[in-house]
Amino acid sequence: MAYLKELKVTFTRKRVDDDLLNKPVDSPEQVFALFKDMQDETKEKVVVLHLNPQLEVLSYELAAIGTGTGALVEPVELYRNAMLARAHSLIVVHNHPYGTCKPSQADIEIAERLVEVGKLLGMPLQDFIIIGDGGYCSFREDRRF
Repeated sequence: MAYLKELKVTFTRKRVDDDLLNKPVDSPEQVFALFKDMQDETKEKVVVLHLNPQLEVLSYELAAIGTGTGALVEPVELYRNAMLARAHSLIVVHNHPYGTCKPSQADIEIAERLVEVGKLLGMPLQDFIIIGDGGYCSFREDRRF
């Protein structure tokens, strides 16, 4: 007899400022306003926003929790859950507990991989945002992709 694993996806709701939802995410400032508390974390975290075709937030997930200096991110995992959420595109938000929001080489490499996977799947990466001490770095604004 063989066994199959059943995938269980559970969505929970989080209360946020109504002004931040039900309108397109058209700037990294909006994302920073939603997740600015990440700058106070002691470990690196990766959050993925799932967007509909109008770039409104459908849902988000805490995709990874790492150490004080790194977090393991697998593009397959991020895109699998985005597909389950029926997302059209996504934004990745990541914090740097050590302060600076300047991208590391690892950040640049994973963002490039996410862009390529997104192109293959037809689910583009809209932005890769790093949150640091009191600010953020947006790959879209910096024209890194």
